[in-house]
Amino acid sequence: MFQYAYDLSGAAAPVIKAFDVADATAIKKGEILRLTDGYLVAGGTDYTTDYIGVACNDKTASDGQTRMKVYCSPTAVYRVPAIVTTVTATPSTTTWTDTVTILNTTNDMANGGKLKIKGLAATHTGTYVVGKIIPITDYTTSAIVCAAASFPGNTTVGDSAYFFPPIGLLGPTPSATNALTLTFPATSGTALRVIDHDLDNNMVEVMIVLHEFVN
Repeated sequence: MFQYAYDLSGAAAPVIKAFDVADATAIKKGEILRLTDGYLVAGGTDYTTDYIGVACNDKTASDGQTRMKVYCSPTAVYRVPAIVTTVTATPSTTTWTDTVTILNTTNDMANGGKLKIKGLAATHTGTYVVGKIIPITDYTTSAIVCAAASFPGNTTVGDSAYFFPPIGLLGPTPSATNALTLTFPATSGTALRVIDHDLDNNMVEVMIVLHEFVN
């Protein structure tokens, strides 16, 4: 989920406001929200316009709630689990190829990001280890490129890693299949900016770029 972390303004407490919500609407805690005709709704799948913040609590359909609290500071930072990427092809000492998860079509989009090795396939033939952090030096569509010999003995299909997009990037989006998680889609979003990495806890810190802050 998108969990409130801190505010770049230095505010000691989060900015929280209550907004109207239709009783029939279902919303998950930690979900990005917008207002439609004055009522809260889940953000949808485009993640490009009119966001106001993140839900403070769950709401099930027809539970009697008609007001709902939202983290809505335009400078709030949220923590969300890092994307997990898995090698799908092309064993290499320099290239991590994932044709399923990391699909952005803009070259260099992931330059300056990081991989942190999560797990090794049963057939793993390399000598790199779980927990190793590897800077990303280049990115071409679905291939993450790292410095020479970053993966001693070659990557192996099935090896997995946490993917940390570069700090400052405007491009990751909440997943269309699970709005509480991140994805790195073929077409970049404009709703989330990467603020920092928590490599110890495998989390990414992001800010929602609010196109219209509703007071």
